[in-house]
Amino acid sequence: MSLPIPTPAHPASGQSVTGNVALGSINTAGRDNNITNYLTGLRHLRPRPVDPHKLMPANRFVSPGDSFDNAAQAIRLHFGGMANAHIVVLLAAEEHGRRSAGLRLLAATNVPTDRVFELLPDWDEPDVACLPEERGAGYLLNLRSVTRPLPEAFYGDLVTYASTLRKAGSCMVIITTKAAWSQARAGGPQAEILVREIERPNPTAVARRYLDSDEGTRDRSGWIDNKESLFHGLLPPDCAPGEAVRLASIIAKAKSMRDSDALDEYQGWESHLSTDWFAGGSKGVETRAVRIAGAFLNKVPAEVVLNSADLLLAAPEINFPKPEGGLLARPDAPKRLGPAGMSFDTATGTASLIHESQGPAILRYLWTKHRQLTEEVLTQWLQDISQGPAKKHLDAIASALTQLAETVGVTPIFELAEGWLRDAGKQHQGLVGDLMSELAVHPVLGSQVRAELATWAKGKTRPERQCAVARACSGPFGKTYSSQALTRVRYILDSSGAEESRKEAVSAVRALAVDDDLAPLVTDTVVTWITNEGKSSGTDRQVFFDVFSVPPSADQLENEPLAVALTKPAEAGEAIRRRLFEAWQHVIQNSADPVPAQQVLLSWRVGAEAGRLPSGPVVDLIIALGGATGIGGPFIKAVVKAKGPLKDALIDAILTDFVQDVEVEDESFAAASGADLAEQRPNDQAETDPATQ
Repeated sequence: MSLPIPTPAHPASGQSVTGNVALGSINTAGRDNNITNYLTGLRHLRPRPVDPHKLMPANRFVSPGDSFDNAAQAIRLHFGGMANAHIVVLLAAEEHGRRSAGLRLLAATNVPTDRVFELLPDWDEPDVACLPEERGAGYLLNLRSVTRPLPEAFYGDLVTYASTLRKAGSCMVIITTKAAWSQARAGGPQAEILVREIERPNPTAVARRYLDSDEGTRDRSGWIDNKESLFHGLLPPDCAPGEAVRLASIIAKAKSMRDSDALDEYQGWESHLSTDWFAGGSKGVETRAVRIAGAFLNKVPAEVVLNSADLLLAAPEINFPKPEGGLLARPDAPKRLGPAGMSFDTATGTASLIHESQGPAILRYLWTKHRQLTEEVLTQWLQDISQGPAKKHLDAIASALTQLAETVGVTPIFELAEGWLRDAGKQHQGLVGDLMSELAVHPVLGSQVRAELATWAKGKTRPERQCAVARACSGPFGKTYSSQALTRVRYILDSSGAEESRKEAVSAVRALAVDDDLAPLVTDTVVTWITNEGKSSGTDRQVFFDVFSVPPSADQLENEPLAVALTKPAEAGEAIRRRLFEAWQHVIQNSADPVPAQQVLLSWRVGAEAGRLPSGPVVDLIIALGGATGIGGPFIKAVVKAKGPLKDALIDAILTDFVQDVEVEDESFAAASGADLAEQRPNDQAETDPATQ
């Protein structure tokens, strides 16, 4: 059955199915292989384009030692020719500049810049089968935050994969820790894989190189060694390269080598925190409240910051008296914000920290040295403002808490989140979900958070936590670690103890299904849930129906998974529609009670007739299902014969398709009959031409 379906000769139907989108020529073997290969490729880690020359320019890079230099020399020889080693593994602890080193290695190869990609470990168990195999590509497999040793099978498969890369003219740099690579080291060296341990680059050299790389700051690199400079001797020899870059960026903005504010910024504002901002006493209470509110709510409307500060002042444990005259006695926004280190934009009404680094410093100070305030006051206050003045700015709160977690770890943040969820408010679930989604993609903390989200997703006795996980899966977590997010959604669906958590899980899948890059993967995953043997097909089938439901209107179809699936162009669109066809085929063949499924497919047809879905792909799908399951069967017959504008178009298409199949069968029969007659002639005697008799 080759699609698209031709335009029916029924103009009175009021519906045109001209230019239908094909389902991928369902019975065309070669095309099937292409689509199958495409779908298989969806299971690979998603390549994310990276430009080594922009992310780590050569003029800012400091070599992490002779071992790295030897590896760089080796890849210039290996990756350009037919040598076996097409994988280099760089081993170092976290925050040793591994990513920068890996990018510079790839920059040294003959791989074009636009063919360099980063791969993140979007798996629950490391699997070489997830690694892509494109031709002429350079991959950086960034095993960030992977702490457990890689499984033994991973190494054996990696040797085979290295050979695949060589044949494809591609290469890979893997960055990880010695602990994660321990089993490979125990197994001895492999000729196909080059393993090098790298050192931490000299931090002073990193800072100098950063400043020297810009003509406008080149003269400031000497401030680091000048004993008269406030920036002299600040970098410990074992600090991370990122810390050296932070110092260099502060020096680049400093007013002079004696700029004390710049020094305070680098030192985390410690001199202000304990002796000025939070020195104690009732005199500065109002300003402290605004300062705390600003630390959580940077770059939001000033009224939100000030109203949140007033709520903090009104907390029972603080009970700060309002001035006589109330709001009329309060100074205006700029006068309240200024002493708290915040600016006021008169054009937009936005309040912003003058020094953004003060926000994380304040939160770090409060959570480490003001525990009584955080546990007894701020935890409840955050709940109050998330439902009150800051309810439209939960992303700002989540961002602030993510920065806090970088210092205090995720445990206090999870404790805070658990407190919010115990109130079971939907607003709190959204806040926790957004927060966890941000933390799940953190380069250091992410793996710990993703593991905890898996535990939450399986806990059907805590539906509020499942709802928060679903929200997290629809955000940055789902966009970055799509396979892991979908796995956690599946955990919720398999163990859901409440309809609310199930609905949130479906909503998460729908949110990912309309993402242009993720739509094929999400569709393939949902269909796999349906067709996997040994699963309860009833629940899975309903998830499929809910995810790909008919849009309620023709407005904003780009936000509706079914509309996206039926209209996506090129090979990705064909792959999606092929999987929808396979899902329906499975549903039809395995439905004990076909009526509910029949009603869903009929709703797709009605949606096309009402302009809420494209009619061409819907017609194609119904006709293809009729050809695969039997056009005379009751399931498809009921969908085709229902009254509506598309009825005539469907009947015409079925008849046309039937005639085409009969003609093909007749031709095949005639050809087979001719061959049989030829085989019956004795001694291969040629047939006599009647004209010669």
